[in-house]
Amino acid sequence: MPRPRIALALGSGGLKGMAHVGVLRALEEAEIRPAVYAGSSAGALVAAAAAHGIALAEMISLAERLRRRSLFQIDFLGLLRYGLRTPALYRSAPLRALCDELFGETTFKQLRTPLVVSSVDVGTSTPLWWGMEGLSDVPVADAVYASCAMPGLLPPGLVSGRICMDGGVLDPLALRAVAPLADLVIAVVLDSNPARTLGTARMSAAPTLWWHAHTMVARDLSRHMLAGWDGPPLLLVRPQLRNVHPLRGADPEWLVDAGYEAARIALDRWDGLTVSAGDAHRI
Repeated sequence: MPRPRIALALGSGGLKGMAHVGVLRALEEAEIRPAVYAGSSAGALVAAAAAHGIALAEMISLAERLRRRSLFQIDFLGLLRYGLRTPALYRSAPLRALCDELFGETTFKQLRTPLVVSSVDVGTSTPLWWGMEGLSDVPVADAVYASCAMPGLLPPGLVSGRICMDGGVLDPLALRAVAPLADLVIAVVLDSNPARTLGTARMSAAPTLWWHAHTMVARDLSRHMLAGWDGPPLLLVRPQLRNVHPLRGADPEWLVDAGYEAARIALDRWDGLTVSAGDAHRI
């Protein structure tokens, strides 16, 4: 029998996204090769790296490098120049440089494996799934940056003439576009665990408050989408990342191991295609 078409959908979650690399390692050990990758925000970055054929060892090395030099650097010059009119709290340059380094001028059409990247069109407030028909002749680097551009924290990105922002705003799991492309979807959820209650002093920081609100919204969006899922069978992977801050992250090796263990446990429970869509809401 032909192999089932498997889509791997990687969810949003800031620097918690390093856990996705562990999921990829578990799938590689199980000799599971996705026919299509999809991702939103941090998940878009890892999904694009996998679709581009970047080796796991290189991804792990990248995770360690990111911990030493943060992607989230406050844009002091913008704050001084524009004040409250500044487009974002953090500079776009570190993340933009990373996307250019990883993907260069590669377009979706040139990738080894099909890829779908979730973003939101700022002008129309509608989701855009780059890589789908009619949206594939664009640089992967542009789409991935835009998918990671959290409103208020990172400036939006320009993709094929459209101003776009974080895909997690409307589609944290990048699921809706891949249903017609797969016989089974493996979805990795990073934002469903509630954060530990934070003290008043720590909660007073604007980025922390923003992330706390964003996490709650993304969690509820994911649950709503999974509860109403009517696509192909869905296998959920849920790394245990309680209290990992999405801007500060955690030890990269620990994050990768958490993703690996969660994927290994989920795959041990999987028996062919017997996972039913009706189980999807049990996150």
